[in-house]
Amino acid sequence: MSNATSHHAVIDLGSNSFHMLVVRKVAGSIQPLNRIKQKVRLAAGLDAKNCLSQASLERGWQCLTLFATSLQNIPRHQIRVVATAALRLASNADLFLARARDILNCSIEVISGEEEARLIYQGMAQNTIGSEKRLVVDIGGGSTELIAGIGTQANILVSLPMGCVTWLDRYFHNAVLSSQNFAQAEQSAREIIRPVSVNFRHHGWQICVGTSGIVQRLQEIMINQGMDELITLERLQQLKQKAIVCGNIKSLDIAGLTLERTGVFPSGLSILIAIFQELNIESMSLSGGGLREGLLYEMLC
Repeated sequence: MSNATSHHAVIDLGSNSFHMLVVRKVAGSIQPLNRIKQKVRLAAGLDAKNCLSQASLERGWQCLTLFATSLQNIPRHQIRVVATAALRLASNADLFLARARDILNCSIEVISGEEEARLIYQGMAQNTIGSEKRLVVDIGGGSTELIAGIGTQANILVSLPMGCVTWLDRYFHNAVLSSQNFAQAEQSAREIIRPVSVNFRHHGWQICVGTSGIVQRLQEIMINQGMDELITLERLQQLKQKAIVCGNIKSLDIAGLTLERTGVFPSGLSILIAIFQELNIESMSLSGGGLREGLLYEMLC
C-alpha cells in the first residue's frame, strides 16, 4: 500500500467544471493516481448582479463533497485549491468559499486572471519541450487566457472576460445555432481581443497551443473524421457550418463530438474562431499541460 504522505492534490474550481488531480511522488517522479472532473457550470448561475444562484452553489458544494473523500489522508500542506473567473466575479463568493473550505478542510485561493495565465503557461511549459516562441490559448468557462512566452518564460499574460459558459448564456441561450448567433458571438469576442492583439503579434510565436477542453474536443473531432490533429481557421469554419446545419444545440450531430460535450461547444468554437482571426493564427495544437499541471509543478519543485 502506498504511503499517503507522498500524495499531493490540486483542485481547480473553474467556471464550467471543477477538476481534481491527485498524484504520488516516488523517487523524483510524479505518478497520477486520480483525476476527477465534474461539470458544475458555476458561471451559469451568475445573475445580472453577479450573484450565484442557490442551485449553482449547491452543485459546487456537492462536487467538493465528492472530492473530499479522496483528500482525507493527504497532509493539508500538500493540497492546493484555486478558484478562477466565476468566483473572482461572484458578489456572494464568500458564501460559497466559507462552506467549501469547511468541506475540503483546507484553504482556497481565488487567483487573479494574470496569475491563472501564469500558471497555465507554467503547466504547458513543463509538458512541452523546446525553447521556441509560444502562444498559449486557454478558453475557460468564464474567462479566456492568452499568454506569449519563450521556452519556459512567460512574457505577456492576459485574462479576458469571456468564456464558453458566459458566451453560451449570452449568445446561444435559446439553443439556436444560426449564422446570426455565431456572428454576434464572434464579433463580441473580437472586440475584447482587439486591444491586446498588437502586443501578441509584435511578440510573435513559432508554436501556438491550446490548453482547454474546447481544443481537446476539436482535436478529437478531427481525428474521428480522419484528419490530422492540427486545428486551422478553415477547419473551424467548416465545423461552424456543420453546427449551423444542425440548427440547435440539442440536435448537434458531428462525428467525434460526444453528447456530454455538446453544451458549450458552439460558444467555445465562436471564441476560438475570433482568436484565430484577431491574432492571425495559422494553426494550433493541443498542449499536454495547463493550470493544474502548473499548480503541481510549483508545489513539487
